[in-house]
Amino acid sequence: MGLADRRRSRGAIGQWSIALKELRGQDEPYWTASAVLSVGSAKAAVGRDEDAVRDLSEARELADQFSYHWLATWSRVQLGTLDALRGRLDQARNLLDDALDLSLATRSTSFVALCLAAHARLAFGEGDPEQAALLEGAADGLRRRVGLRAWPMLRPTETELMTKLRQELGADRLDQVFSAGSRLNQQQAVAAVRDRRSTRVQTS
Repeated sequence: MGLADRRRSRGAIGQWSIALKELRGQDEPYWTASAVLSVGSAKAAVGRDEDAVRDLSEARELADQFSYHWLATWSRVQLGTLDALRGRLDQARNLLDDALDLSLATRSTSFVALCLAAHARLAFGEGDPEQAALLEGAADGLRRRVGLRAWPMLRPTETELMTKLRQELGADRLDQVFSAGSRLNQQQAVAAVRDRRSTRVQTS
């Protein structure tokens, strides 16, 4: 993330923190959970991981308590991504598997794509760059087919992952696997994640 992006994120943290203080005294669990999630996401973007985990965990608890499915999905994706980046792979798997299941229940292509991109980061952390490239391609393909782009807060981490994948696989192989992933439909992309999940269970 560049300096300008960091400054914007810090400014957003301040604004959302003010809104959160006002919401906490009111009976507004949805907007409180949304504000906490926004603050936690912004903190994660600027590297304040421990603070981010506290906020995102609170958002997840509120979302689960009141059945706010998109907030429950997003908070798990953020927490799982942080765990993957920090090498806490078992925790990341559990969170991201839950997030994918929730995203399918919402019937939201954007949420499914969000989860596929997070699983790509997990696969890279587990030492499987080809699977990471396939899932990143799948997420990109799903978004493009419905006219979406990656969420702004996620673009820096997706760009960083693609850079690492290019280093690991080489440009030609990355393009080949990414393109194959982009042609997968949602059912096929989800099956790729679940097949890998099933393989882990069988070999554990």
